[in-house]
Amino acid sequence: MALNWFTELLSGVITNFAVLEALFNQHFVATRKFRKTSIHLMACKQGEHETLGEYIKRFNAKSLEIPTSRTSVAFAALMSGLKPSKFKFDILNAR
Repeated sequence: MALNWFTELLSGVITNFAVLEALFNQHFVATRKFRKTSIHLMACKQGEHETLGEYIKRFNAKSLEIPTSRTSVAFAALMSGLKPSKFKFDILNAR
């Protein structure tokens, strides 16, 4: 990716290392991936036609992307992402 960006720069634009560094940071800092936290799991919602098993499998895959995921936050995110069902009602009332 960096090589493609570098080869597309106009000839003569880079006059010294400081210019190269500034251009590089300007281009790539915006595309930098930020570390995910447990709160990102709150965006994981069960799809309209997604089975419970499919949702839990997808949720687990997403939770593995978060090295500092806390169990209590993950459970709350899992429950809030469930579509209304008898299963969700039974789980919430079992606490």
